[in-house]
Amino acid sequence: MSEHTTPATTRPSTRKRYKRIAYGLLGAGILALWIAIALDRFVIGVALYWAGGLGMGLVQRFSPVTLYDERDNTIERKASQNTMNVFAYVFILGAPGGLVLEDAGVMALPGEFYGAMWTLFAVYVVFGASILYHKYRT
Repeated sequence: MSEHTTPATTRPSTRKRYKRIAYGLLGAGILALWIAIALDRFVIGVALYWAGGLGMGLVQRFSPVTLYDERDNTIERKASQNTMNVFAYVFILGAPGGLVLEDAGVMALPGEFYGAMWTLFAVYVVFGASILYHKYRT
């Protein structure tokens, strides 16, 4: 009665192996980009970075196992919520706070401040549009 049977699902170790290969390719691409930038070979670095990203995508697409399950989706959702909340506070408090400090003459804001605030605004516009799309699509 206690004979060993193979599980119906793929073993997690196989999934882990393919995840490591995928992320390893991406990591190698990022490392190659940094090294190429240090050696003043930016174009070669970008090509190697893209090759690493493409390799990661190919492993994820054509691996014989499903690399992500419900647990991974839950972790990603919670991490996304935390990230969006942190940057919401940065945007909601930082934009008006910085403008008030500049208007009061306390400090002069660099141009990067405005670029960062516009970027955060754009991220939240895309996020809101994505939520609306998925809310009414399903």
